[in-house]
Amino acid sequence: MLLFLFSSICSTAQISITSSDMPGTGDAMRLSNNITTGGVDYTQTGENYTWDFSTLFPLTQTVDTFANVSSVPFLYQLVFFPNIVANLAKPFLDFDLIPGLDVTDPYLFYMNTNSNYKDVGFAVTFNSIPIPIKFDEPDILYDFPLNYGNVDSSNSGFELGLANLGFAGIDRKRVNTVDGWGTLITPYGTFDALRLKSHVFETDTIYIDSIGFGTTIERDYIEYKWMGNNKGLPLLQVTEELGLVRVAYIDSIRNPTTTITEGDLSEFSIDVFPNPARNNATISVNGNQTGSVSLSVFNMAGLKVKDVYSGSLNPGKQNFKIDLSGIPEGIYLIRIETLDGVYSKKLIIN
Repeated sequence: MLLFLFSSICSTAQISITSSDMPGTGDAMRLSNNITTGGVDYTQTGENYTWDFSTLFPLTQTVDTFANVSSVPFLYQLVFFPNIVANLAKPFLDFDLIPGLDVTDPYLFYMNTNSNYKDVGFAVTFNSIPIPIKFDEPDILYDFPLNYGNVDSSNSGFELGLANLGFAGIDRKRVNTVDGWGTLITPYGTFDALRLKSHVFETDTIYIDSIGFGTTIERDYIEYKWMGNNKGLPLLQVTEELGLVRVAYIDSIRNPTTTITEGDLSEFSIDVFPNPARNNATISVNGNQTGSVSLSVFNMAGLKVKDVYSGSLNPGKQNFKIDLSGIPEGIYLIRIETLDGVYSKKLIIN
């Protein structure tokens, strides 16, 4: 009887997160992704709280991998490796976001110490030119030990101007609050967890010389993270921005639905530039799908506001110009229907 009571108490005990609970070199973690929590109120929290997300399902799955900084391209190492600015590197998918600008070898860099876990910068290669960018001040994601009731903040960012390329900058403030502890239930399992709420205020600036275009985007978003011991990544993360949510949670291999997705970038992708847009934009579709397709713009109520294209699609990349004049400011979905499924991409009109 005493053993049973002890087990019950331990199963709902407050946990503490330290540097040993962060990812390490060689770790690979599978994530399921969605754009809805299935009606679960993810903002609710408290002491000894139970968050039941057992009805979540994946639209897509991805795998986050972490590498030693000594294994990244050499010119990246010159910035992040010699002075041990970072001890973890995470690659993410290559992408073609801006017509005429080839982006390859993107990496995010992190530093994990006994005191904190921080985002220290990133690196990309633009048109075969490596550009490693170290933040002037790091973005502190977690202060250790992470315990219920902790509150901390950090300011981070960078400014970078390159001849014949342009200018880019980020100014970010993060406010972290550990506002709950208890039990988290996902399709992957049941876990003791801490809930961390990160409110981020960010200004992103970019100017591209080759097209003579620049923009500044003011962002205000919240990351809700459920942290567990020895998991590396958050067990579950819900990111809320402009009324939309993105959901990612540690999971096993599953068969994602093809009903609607923001794109499996290894097989099919949709990019929109500029985004946010004002009077017009370019939609770039890249994939192996062929046959009849339809490309449309929908508002967040699910109503079609504009037909962009209807006809055949050839393998490879195709660009579609879209006239946005007459469409009110707001958040929309670029939606493409193919024989293999329906894909979408968020578009902001301002």
